[in-house]
Order: sequence, then structure tokens, then C-alpha cells
Amino acid sequence: MALLRAAASLPVLLLKLTPRANELTPRDALLTPKGSSRNYAFFERLCEELITASCPACYIAEQHGDGRRDFYFAAEDVVGFQRIARATAEASAFPLAVEQHSLGAVAALILPAEAIGDLNLEIAASARIRPTRFEFWGAETSLAKLRAELEKRGYRFLGVEAFARELHMVKDVPIDGEGFGSVLKEIVPLARSLQCSYRGTETVEGHEQFLLTNPLPERYTAPRASIFRRMFGRGGS
Repeated sequence: MALLRAAASLPVLLLKLTPRANELTPRDALLTPKGSSRNYAFFERLCEELITASCPACYIAEQHGDGRRDFYFAAEDVVGFQRIARATAEASAFPLAVEQHSLGAVAALILPAEAIGDLNLEIAASARIRPTRFEFWGAETSLAKLRAELEKRGYRFLGVEAFARELHMVKDVPIDGEGFGSVLKEIVPLARSLQCSYRGTETVEGHEQFLLTNPLPERYTAPRASIFRRMFGRGGS
């Protein structure tokens, strides 16, 4: 998280590598194992070149799609980074396109939703609501109860991996800090009340904090009503 905080104010450079035609599967135009291996060889070589040149840059994320594997870096020295990246791509026989963005502009694509709020990133209004997938662990009967409760709240069922005892649901939810925080404060305690645990895919710290053997972090607990509200309700008559 410290690296992301440092990167939040820096330009983010998106590297788009164009694979060879024989590095894509005929049916789906996905990278073949050979194409994927060549992508990672470029990535490793680029990191080595950046270290050798003492270029202040930090790898942030990768993204798959459109027959490519794209890499995101934050860089203080944009000109120096691009020079090294283009030289590395040329040495690897890769056509390379480089785009410059802010972290906020690409956050919805590459960061866990919780990180967007933790970093106080400004994201476009059009990107603030996103179809988001949620996974839960639990026993079969517990997952069935959780599915029913989530469907009442507008979540859509995607499937169950019986062997992994994992339920998959999806819903269009806000991914800004306050909005996504409210989502987690609803579903995390709900899952726990039914002896299930959220996998934490969209959180910074991941799944271990949600294990039933661990106390639930306070940031995910629903706010409790004061004793006066519990006794007398929301307002006087």
C-alpha cells in the first residue's frame, strides 16, 4: 500500500505489447503459452534495465485482454522510463505503444475497489458504479443461505465451485471509498453470521482477515445503534 500511495501522485505509464500472430490462439485470440512466456521475458528484462539505470519507477499491475498482456508502471522520470521501455521492446522484437495516465484514471481497471477509497483517488463519474464480483467460502448449506440473502439485496448468482466450497455473486456497486465501504459493512457481517467468509478479492489485505477464526476488523463491522436508539427508537413522539 505504501508503494501505491507514493504512485498516486505520479504519472502512470501503460505499456501495450503487440504479440506475433502465431502467439495467439486461433479461436479466442488469447495469448498462447509461448506468447505469454515472451511477454513475461520482456517484463523481467525491463525491470532489470530499470534497476541498472536507477530509473525511479514502480510496477503497479498487469491487465489481460484483446490478445495482449499490458503492464502499468508509475514513473518519476517519464522520458527516461519510455526510453528504456522502448529499447527493451525493440531488443525483444515487440511493437510497443505507451500511454500516460493518472492513477485515478485507471484505478477502476487495475486496483481493488477498497484501495481506491484508501488512496482518496478521484475517479470519473462514469466509472464509480462497476459490476463487481464477490466470492465467499463456506459449507454447502451455509452458502445456500448466504446466496438467498444476497439475492434479496440485488446480487446475482454466478455459480458455485463445489470442490472449493466457494460461492460467486455479482452486483453493480459503488467503488468510491465511502460507497464500497458501505457494501463491505453489509456483506461481510452477513456472511459471518451465516458461518461463511468473504474472500476479500476487492480488499487491500485479502482473505485472511475474514477467516472465521479471526476477529472481524472494525472497519468491516456495521455501525451499532446507540443504547438510547435501541431503547427509544430514532426519534421522539
